[in-house]
Amino acid sequence: MMHLVDHLFVLLLFVVQPIYGALSYRRYLRKIKAGEPANTIKLYRETFILEWLALAALATAWYFLGRPAADLGFVAPAGISFYVGVVLLVLFCGFLAYSWRSATQMTDDTKTKQAEALGDLVHFLPRNHREYRYFFGLSITAGIVEETIYRGFAIWYLAQFMPLWGAVIVSSVFFGLAHSYQGTAGTVRTGLVGLGFGVLYVYTGSIWLPIIGHALLDILQGKMIAEILRDIGRDYSALERPTRAS
Repeated sequence: MMHLVDHLFVLLLFVVQPIYGALSYRRYLRKIKAGEPANTIKLYRETFILEWLALAALATAWYFLGRPAADLGFVAPAGISFYVGVVLLVLFCGFLAYSWRSATQMTDDTKTKQAEALGDLVHFLPRNHREYRYFFGLSITAGIVEETIYRGFAIWYLAQFMPLWGAVIVSSVFFGLAHSYQGTAGTVRTGLVGLGFGVLYVYTGSIWLPIIGHALLDILQGKMIAEILRDIGRDYSALERPTRAS
């Protein structure tokens, strides 16, 4: 049975969060362009806290409304669909690991071009081992929190009003919009990634593989980016290429 708190949570998730994220992104960039150095560790800490607070709020409401964790996808995976999902996930992670390995063999010129392609996002990404340690923790957080919220809760909520696969698609669209600060290409790319995790969730019937896949995706991509950025110098202002938030 739906409750007012569900609608309020969706309002925060689908409307407030994308707007807040875009405004925070622009504010952060203005500070950097005004001469303030990028502080990714502080940014990771703040994001870490906000994400866990969001999950705590959802979990608390879920508990007091007497709903089972299974409704959020927390069930033991089993069956042939689970093993197919594992194979697909292993292949996907193998591709990411190969990409990271390729990054370690790039020339400095190639790394510089890759960094330029990131545009303003370069100021949000890990550039050394210390920053990557925090990014690693944030990646695990994103896997747990974002999959529980955008796949577990959002699909459950939307499925009350539309067919299940429609709920998967709509939740993926809003997942992409939550990353609109990355620009149009980043929004589309993130939405497609969310769609892939949504399909994996529905196909396997469990949230566990999407959680693991999401965390590994961020961990391996972060490792690759840190490898690209760590050897090209600390002055990233020269790499700025405006990225328009959609």
